[in-house]
Amino acid sequence: MELPGKVLDVGCGTGRNSIFFARMGYEIDAIDVADAMSKKNKEHGLVKFHDSTAVDFNMPEERYIAVVGTRFLQYICPNTVNRLFQQWHQTLKPGGYIALSFVVSNSSVKGVKGYDVPYYYHNPEKVIKLAEDSGFSVIAKKYINKEPSGVNRVRKKLIDSFEVIFVKN
Repeated sequence: MELPGKVLDVGCGTGRNSIFFARMGYEIDAIDVADAMSKKNKEHGLVKFHDSTAVDFNMPEERYIAVVGTRFLQYICPNTVNRLFQQWHQTLKPGGYIALSFVVSNSSVKGVKGYDVPYYYHNPEKVIKLAEDSGFSVIAKKYINKEPSGVNRVRKKLIDSFEVIFVKN
Protein backbone atom coordinates (compact mmCIF):
# COMPACT_ATOMS: atom_id res chain seq x y z
CA MET A 1 0.00 0.00 0.00
CA GLU A 2 1.39 3.39 -0.96
CA LEU A 3 1.18 6.01 1.78
CA PRO A 4 -0.13 9.50 0.97
CA GLY A 5 3.26 11.04 1.78
CA LYS A 6 5.84 11.81 4.38
CA VAL A 7 5.42 14.55 7.03
CA LEU A 8 8.09 16.16 9.23
CA ASP A 9 6.84 17.04 12.75
CA VAL A 10 9.30 19.59 14.15
CA GLY A 11 9.40 19.96 17.94
CA CYS A 12 7.03 17.00 18.24
CA GLY A 13 6.90 16.99 22.05
CA THR A 14 4.65 14.14 23.17
CA GLY A 15 3.98 13.08 19.59
CA ARG A 16 0.29 14.01 19.54
CA ASN A 17 0.43 15.52 16.03
CA SER A 18 2.72 12.75 14.78
CA ILE A 19 0.24 10.07 15.85
CA PHE A 20 -2.66 12.03 14.33
CA PHE A 21 -0.95 12.17 10.93
CA ALA A 22 0.20 8.55 11.18
CA ARG A 23 -3.40 7.44 11.81
CA MET A 24 -4.39 9.41 8.69
CA GLY A 25 -1.96 7.24 6.75
CA TYR A 26 1.13 9.46 6.56
CA GLU A 27 4.68 8.35 7.29
CA ILE A 28 6.19 10.62 9.97
CA ASP A 29 9.64 11.81 10.93
CA ALA A 30 9.24 13.38 14.39
CA ILE A 31 12.06 15.47 15.84
CA ASP A 32 12.59 16.96 19.28
CA VAL A 33 15.42 17.28 21.77
CA ALA A 34 13.08 16.86 24.74
CA ASP A 35 12.28 13.29 25.70
CA ALA A 36 8.58 14.03 26.13
CA MET A 37 7.37 11.47 23.59
CA SER A 38 6.15 8.33 25.31
CA LYS A 39 7.72 4.96 24.54
CA LYS A 40 4.40 3.87 23.07
CA ASN A 41 4.35 6.80 20.63
CA LYS A 42 8.03 6.30 19.73
CA GLU A 43 7.27 2.72 18.77
CA HIS A 44 4.26 3.57 16.60
CA GLY A 45 4.80 1.83 13.25
CA LEU A 46 4.70 4.86 10.98
CA VAL A 47 6.47 7.36 13.27
CA LYS A 48 10.25 7.56 13.33
CA PHE A 49 11.45 9.62 16.30
CA HIS A 50 14.74 11.52 15.94
CA ASP A 51 16.53 13.11 18.91
CA SER A 52 17.63 16.29 17.15
CA THR A 53 17.13 20.03 16.97
CA ALA A 54 15.21 21.45 14.04
CA VAL A 55 18.38 23.07 12.71
CA ASP A 56 20.64 20.02 13.08
CA PHE A 57 18.26 17.43 11.59
CA ASN A 58 19.50 16.09 8.24
CA MET A 59 16.73 16.99 5.78
CA PRO A 60 17.05 15.23 2.41
CA GLU A 61 15.91 17.15 -0.69
CA GLU A 62 12.25 16.94 -1.72
CA ARG A 63 11.31 14.23 0.75
CA TYR A 64 8.30 15.68 2.63
CA ILE A 65 4.87 16.85 1.56
CA ALA A 66 4.48 18.87 4.77
CA VAL A 67 6.36 20.30 7.73
CA VAL A 68 4.32 20.75 10.92
CA GLY A 69 5.53 22.77 13.91
CA THR A 70 3.30 23.39 16.92
CA ARG A 71 4.66 25.73 19.57
CA PHE A 72 8.32 24.97 18.98
CA LEU A 73 9.34 28.25 17.33
CA GLN A 74 9.60 30.02 20.68
CA TYR A 75 12.70 27.91 21.37
CA ILE A 76 14.37 29.05 18.13
CA CYS A 77 16.55 32.16 18.09
CA PRO A 78 15.13 34.76 15.66
CA ASN A 79 18.39 34.75 13.69
CA THR A 80 17.95 31.02 13.03
CA VAL A 81 14.37 31.11 11.70
CA ASN A 82 15.53 32.19 8.23
CA ARG A 83 17.86 29.18 8.04
CA LEU A 84 14.98 26.86 8.95
CA PHE A 85 12.80 28.20 6.14
CA GLN A 86 15.65 27.68 3.68
CA GLN A 87 16.11 24.08 4.89
CA TRP A 88 12.37 23.42 4.70
CA HIS A 89 12.23 24.79 1.17
CA GLN A 90 14.86 22.25 0.12
CA THR A 91 13.28 19.30 1.93
CA LEU A 92 9.69 19.90 0.80
CA LYS A 93 8.39 18.49 -2.45
CA PRO A 94 7.04 21.03 -4.96
CA GLY A 95 3.73 22.39 -3.66
CA GLY A 96 4.53 21.16 -0.12
CA TYR A 97 3.13 22.85 2.99
CA ILE A 98 4.38 24.29 6.26
CA ALA A 99 1.88 24.60 9.14
CA LEU A 100 3.14 26.59 12.14
CA SER A 101 1.60 27.65 15.42
CA PHE A 102 3.62 29.83 17.79
CA VAL A 103 3.40 32.20 20.74
CA VAL A 104 3.65 35.85 19.70
CA SER A 105 4.55 39.27 21.01
CA ASN A 106 5.11 42.67 19.42
CA SER A 107 8.83 42.17 18.96
CA SER A 108 11.39 39.40 18.59
CA VAL A 109 12.90 39.66 22.06
CA LYS A 110 13.85 36.92 24.48
CA GLY A 111 10.95 36.15 26.78
CA VAL A 112 11.10 35.14 30.41
CA LYS A 113 10.13 31.57 31.26
CA GLY A 114 11.05 29.10 33.97
CA TYR A 115 13.03 26.85 31.63
CA ASP A 116 16.73 26.14 31.23
CA VAL A 117 16.52 27.01 27.54
CA PRO A 118 16.07 30.44 25.92
CA TYR A 119 12.50 31.40 25.11
CA TYR A 120 11.76 33.79 22.22
CA TYR A 121 8.66 35.60 21.04
CA HIS A 122 8.37 36.06 17.28
CA ASN A 123 6.61 38.77 15.34
CA PRO A 124 4.23 37.08 12.83
CA GLU A 125 4.91 39.65 10.10
CA LYS A 126 8.66 39.02 10.38
CA VAL A 127 8.13 35.24 10.25
CA ILE A 128 5.94 35.64 7.15
CA LYS A 129 8.55 37.85 5.47
CA LEU A 130 11.29 35.29 6.16
CA ALA A 131 9.11 32.54 4.67
CA GLU A 132 8.28 34.60 1.59
CA ASP A 133 11.96 35.45 1.09
CA SER A 134 12.69 31.69 1.17
CA GLY A 135 10.16 30.85 -1.56
CA PHE A 136 6.85 30.30 0.28
CA SER A 137 3.44 31.93 0.01
CA VAL A 138 0.90 32.34 2.80
CA ILE A 139 -2.37 30.50 2.17
CA ALA A 140 -3.95 30.95 5.63
CA LYS A 141 -3.18 32.86 8.83
CA LYS A 142 -4.90 33.86 12.05
CA TYR A 143 -4.28 35.21 15.53
CA ILE A 144 -5.61 33.20 18.45
CA ASN A 145 -6.27 34.33 22.02
CA LYS A 146 -6.64 31.27 24.17
CA GLU A 147 -8.08 31.27 27.65
CA PRO A 148 -5.45 31.42 30.38
CA SER A 149 -4.43 28.12 31.94
CA GLY A 150 -2.12 27.08 34.73
CA VAL A 151 0.26 29.88 35.74
CA ASN A 152 -1.25 32.22 33.15
CA ARG A 153 -4.67 31.93 34.83
CA VAL A 154 -3.14 33.31 38.03
CA ARG A 155 -1.69 36.26 36.10
CA LYS A 156 -4.97 36.55 34.16
CA LYS A 157 -3.14 36.82 30.86
CA LEU A 158 -4.33 35.47 27.56
CA ILE A 159 -1.94 33.35 25.57
CA ASP A 160 -1.57 35.02 22.18
CA SER A 161 -0.75 32.62 19.39
CA PHE A 162 -0.44 32.86 15.64
CA GLU A 163 -1.16 30.09 13.17
CA VAL A 164 0.00 30.20 9.56
CA ILE A 165 0.10 27.81 6.61
CA PHE A 166 2.59 28.31 3.79
CA VAL A 167 2.90 26.58 0.43
CA LYS A 168 6.18 26.10 -1.42
CA ASN A 169 6.26 28.17 -4.62
